[in-house]
Amino acid sequence: MAERRLKDTRALTGLRFLAALHVLLLHELPDHINGASDTVNILLERTAALSVFFVLSGLLISLGSGTESWSRSRARSFLIRRMAKTIPLYYVGFLFFIPIFIYRTEFVYETDFSRVVEAFVANLLNIQSFLPHVPEPWYINRPAWTIGVFLTCYITFPRVHDRLRRWSPSLLVGMFWGCFFFSQALVFVLELTLDTSTTELEFIHKFPFVRIFEFYMGVAVGTWLNVKESSMEVSSNTVVPTSIAILLLFVFLPIEFDNYIHNGLLTPLFIILFLGSSTGKDRVLDFLRKGPIHRLGEASYSFYIMHLPIANYISAVIVISTGESWRFTLEFILIDLIVVLPLSIWVYSRFEEPWRQKIIARYSDRA
Repeated sequence: MAERRLKDTRALTGLRFLAALHVLLLHELPDHINGASDTVNILLERTAALSVFFVLSGLLISLGSGTESWSRSRARSFLIRRMAKTIPLYYVGFLFFIPIFIYRTEFVYETDFSRVVEAFVANLLNIQSFLPHVPEPWYINRPAWTIGVFLTCYITFPRVHDRLRRWSPSLLVGMFWGCFFFSQALVFVLELTLDTSTTELEFIHKFPFVRIFEFYMGVAVGTWLNVKESSMEVSSNTVVPTSIAILLLFVFLPIEFDNYIHNGLLTPLFIILFLGSSTGKDRVLDFLRKGPIHRLGEASYSFYIMHLPIANYISAVIVISTGESWRFTLEFILIDLIVVLPLSIWVYSRFEEPWRQKIIARYSDRA
């Protein structure tokens, strides 16, 4: 099996940072710019970054899981490792955002105290993504809703993968396309049944059992790579044309495709990109595999979880110092990146990774 695993996944680490960076820009750019073209205003709210996270996570986790059977102890060890990676930093971001959340609910939204308690409990229990339609204030650290989706994926993975590892390669290909078409059909049905002009839209974007299909598309491909009899290699020459195709579709598909792009429409191209970037050598791949981009990719989870709390504190300092807000300006984005990038690496090195190792070391013997 070892020779059939991806040869070099460092570029995928760099891609994770680029996806996380797109999330930051989505949060820090305005939703609409007067006088801008329709294409520009569509792009201000369009994202496929979360789809990249879900698909790539499923691919790498299934590849790393091989074809061994899943005992209860192995499943427990797997869940400990995944929770050690995600949960501690989730609560760091949660606690760090609390003062901002209290200020907003007290002075901006003037929210009833019972609503504040509901939001606090939901985010404390990490169930906000299961009730995504609740109006604001609801998300204490908004990007953290994805952790509820990831934990749903992780909890279901050992049992599902224990079956998939015994499937034939053709069945796994069928599973990939089945998940792909079902995820897109689900978006179509939900658009017909929900009032997408309200917060009901968030059911499409955030509900775990809607987004889980993107994760299992990645799982299907990773398991397929492990069980197929012959080795599989996609040429690195596909990286540039595939990236161009993704970019053109992302930019120029009309607004009616927004929810489909958000929920995995580009996944087949993502898979080609992931596989192609794991072989060969060229300048594009070296850009992702080495230096600051790869380092930031290692810290991409810290970057993703902490960028919005940090941005809110930067904004508060600017308002106090100048008497006006710079939020949603290019100047603010530049200041934000100057602060967030090194802080993310620091949080990863000093907290995220050491905590992960300590938790695994403490509980792995009991698994």
